[in-house]
Formats: sequence, structure tokens, C-alpha cells
Amino acid sequence: MAATRAQADAGQAQPAPSALAPSMLIAMPGMEDGFFARTVILLVEHGAEGAGGVVLNRVAPLDLDTLLKSTGLDKAPSGPHPVWVGGPVSPQAGLVLYLDEGGKRYDHDIEVLPGLRLSASLNVLRDVAAGKGPKSFGLYLGRAGWGPGQLEEELAKGAWLTTEPDLALLFCTDGDAAWRRALSGLGTDEQHVVREIASA
Repeated sequence: MAATRAQADAGQAQPAPSALAPSMLIAMPGMEDGFFARTVILLVEHGAEGAGGVVLNRVAPLDLDTLLKSTGLDKAPSGPHPVWVGGPVSPQAGLVLYLDEGGKRYDHDIEVLPGLRLSASLNVLRDVAAGKGPKSFGLYLGRAGWGPGQLEEELAKGAWLTTEPDLALLFCTDGDAAWRRALSGLGTDEQHVVREIASA
């Protein structure tokens, strides 16, 4: 992701802490963008260069075994494991969100928030295939991304609700249930939000 790469550049100043990341974006009912309708996004970075994150509640039409075999890796038997669609940007690239349980750390990963890390390292998948990777993880194909000022514009138009990250929404395979739970965490539901919009 852009901000992460910029931070790694030698001699470059660290950006100021973001007021938006980490956080969760919850799509408002009636969002017209078909891809992002009824989605929950973990916003990982936000700054002058834009923003980026991963969609948490859109399951991909293939499982981890199938994906790993396509890359030449055979997964240790442990039952089926889903894969998620992280967003429309770079859908061929994988990102792994995993709970930091004191195990191995990987190159090119970042701490999203205490207890949760994000990695783009293929070594995570190699360890998963060998049965020695993170115990609680999700593989996300692609990511969500916004250019400079784009997310702020969408927020101003009321496209998203924002809230603190909820780790209970990680690795959920029922997309609508995760979206409704995220709304519930704000003390509201779809019908209430729709009524608020209609009366505005």
C-alpha cells in the first residue's frame, strides 16, 4: 500500500498519525456502487496520498486449498478454509490479515492495531500450507483503495459510516450478517438508517 511503502523509503519523514485509520467503514444502505454495497471495510491506512483497506465480508468463489494448489503449494490437511475478496484494486495480489498470537513475524507486514497484523509476504502462505502459519488468519485477494481526498469526499456525501474496528467481524463468511452486526455495533440497523435518510 502506498503509505506503507513511503514509510519504508530511507530518509522520508513519517506521516502524521491518521484520524481515520485504523477504523471500520460500513457501507450505507442504498450505496449505488455494486461492489461495495453492504460491505464492511477495515481501513488500514489514510493520509495525504489516499487511503487503503480490505473488505472483510465478501467471500471469494474459491477456497484456500484451490488457491494454494494453483500456486504450486499443497496445504496440510485441516479442512476447507475460505478466501475473501479484499477489494477491486490489484485483485491478483493477496494480503493476509492474521491475529498476532506471539508467533512468527513476517517481512513486509504491518501492525494494523494491537493484536492484528497485515502481511503481503508469500512466506505466510508457505507456512500456512506447511501447517505452521498463523492459527487465525484470512487471505484477501485485492484491496480497497482511494486517491487523495477521495474517501473524505465519499464520507462527506454520507456513503460510509465509521466506527472502531471490531475483531469479531474478522473472518466472517456470512457477508450480510457481518454488515448488519457492524450496524448493530453503532446502535442502529438498516431500517433505522433508511428512515433517517428519508427524513433528512
